[in-house]
Amino acid sequence: MEFRRINPMDLDSFLALWHIVFNEGLYLKNPPPSRDRVYSVLRHIEALKYPNFVALSGGKVVGSVEAFPATMCGLESNDIGFVGAQVHPDFRQRGIGQQLLELVISDSKKFGYKELSLEVYKSNFPAIKLYEKFGFNSVGEGCEVTLPCGETTKSLKMSLTIVEV
Repeated sequence: MEFRRINPMDLDSFLALWHIVFNEGLYLKNPPPSRDRVYSVLRHIEALKYPNFVALSGGKVVGSVEAFPATMCGLESNDIGFVGAQVHPDFRQRGIGQQLLELVISDSKKFGYKELSLEVYKSNFPAIKLYEKFGFNSVGEGCEVTLPCGETTKSLKMSLTIVEV
């Protein structure tokens, strides 16, 4: 297993992973954006060195994690990184998510984030347990959503302080 920063050359493999996870119907409400949009974002990530990493097996992306500046996610502070993560279903429960989180937390400190924030569906117990293991705390609930599988759930908002102010 190889872990490294994501780059535009990962586009097709990254999009394939994103589609697989979306098509499970359990973890993502919306499908991936267009290929051109994702390529543009990957170039932006590479240029600005945002904390974004992939796990590769056989040259294919099987896991990813990112911490985008909160301003890219509609919030008002660049001191906060908004985290997203996904792992291919065939590669879960192997420690890949844990290794990706270790990388993104470490790199987020160097990048200058003071806090990491995320939302995870309450039905995603393994992810919640992993985030709690890293010190993320629940800070509230999100809106109720109906997932593509038809399940209705709410998101749990979680936060981790990585630099004491």
